[in-house]
Amino acid sequence: MNGLNKIAIIGGGVTGMAAAYYAKQAGAHVTLYEASDRIGGKIKTVYRDGFVLECGPDGYMARKPTLTELITELGLDDDLVRSKTGTSYIYVRNRLRQMPDGSVMGIPTKFWPMVKTDLFTWRGKFRAGLDLVLPRVYAGSDISLDTFFRARLGSEVVEAMIEPLLSGIYNGTLDDMSIESTFPQFITIEQKTRSLILGMKSLTPPVQAGVKPREAGKFLSLGQGLGVLVEALRPSIDRLCLGTRVTAVRPHEVVLEDGTVESFDGIVLATSPHALGPLLGLPEAERLSSLKRTSSITVLAAFEAADVAALDGTGYVIAKSEGNALTACSWMHKKWPHMAPENKALLRVYIGSAFVPDLLTASDDVIADFALRELRKIQDVGTPLFTRVERHVDTMPQYEVGHKQYVRAFEEAMSTLDGVEACGAILHGVGLPDCVDSAKQAVSRIMTEQAVSV
Repeated sequence: MNGLNKIAIIGGGVTGMAAAYYAKQAGAHVTLYEASDRIGGKIKTVYRDGFVLECGPDGYMARKPTLTELITELGLDDDLVRSKTGTSYIYVRNRLRQMPDGSVMGIPTKFWPMVKTDLFTWRGKFRAGLDLVLPRVYAGSDISLDTFFRARLGSEVVEAMIEPLLSGIYNGTLDDMSIESTFPQFITIEQKTRSLILGMKSLTPPVQAGVKPREAGKFLSLGQGLGVLVEALRPSIDRLCLGTRVTAVRPHEVVLEDGTVESFDGIVLATSPHALGPLLGLPEAERLSSLKRTSSITVLAAFEAADVAALDGTGYVIAKSEGNALTACSWMHKKWPHMAPENKALLRVYIGSAFVPDLLTASDDVIADFALRELRKIQDVGTPLFTRVERHVDTMPQYEVGHKQYVRAFEEAMSTLDGVEACGAILHGVGLPDCVDSAKQAVSRIMTEQAVSV
């Protein structure tokens, strides 16, 4: 295959598994090293009493095609399911309030829903409306999302709607997040139309008279759980080395913890960010390894449907001003009906560990009890049939201001290492499709390099 006979993948998360698939499709013999005792990384599906429990990601953005294409190639497309839709809520000022109709990622695009909403005061609504006349905020240099949105829409809209919605994606805070690396589309909109409201409105397709809006959601998943994807990718690996730690990577060489050196035609780094510096010894890699990462806890709680207050929708996010340690709650049985048996309910509660750092080391029972107490401050729930706790410690990379420049420097440094490529959530996106796309491109670059060298 153009000289690429043996390839090593470092890391067995979804990025590494996808890289193994693309390398195998190109004809390579694939060795995958994973320091832990399992593959799949953040993807972890558990089955219990008829419930499908996603302990990591539960789906992905349908508009990003790479993962759907991979699922189709694997013959799993018949198992694809699309999320359901419904009213979205924000918990603010001590109660659940409906998201204004026409809001897109927290940006209002319709006049009357914004006027009628009780999410904001009249002063906050007037301030948001100034977006229509204010000059551009982005001036060519990276700034935080907080700086950008407060300047455009004011503090009330940011704190009550935008921050709870957007910060949850990265499990961080808007004042840390780089607009260039997280949501560059807002820069494009502002540069083109100046006003975010007008720009987002122009991107929203009009509703035709007599035609109901599409009820399908924006996310896709697999009916049997995303763990099926991991298992479908497993045959791409010719040699799987679990519990095997790599300590160094050099051009065409992998050094293992016991000192063994193994040679390959190509090497793909799909490891967690904190390992990049120690593995490569490059200052630019060390910089990425030192970037801020955050932790979180999720609690899955199963109930009899009658024991959960009936609300239309798929869940809610929580404004930080409420002082609740929870950041969101998804009604999984409504968002993904395949995840719960009939007449059962499944809630997924997200705990921001920054509010309660000691909770990460507490027992599962203590965490579950804490989550239920916080949950009951917001909605009525009974006694769960069971709970499952998952800790995600230092797993979410933060795209802070300047991140784009750090990544560019790292990729330039990587170009000096023959036959070594990197991919993963630290570079160009944290979503599952971003990771798969990153893996596909990394393998493609190695193939191109090898073809040129032959």
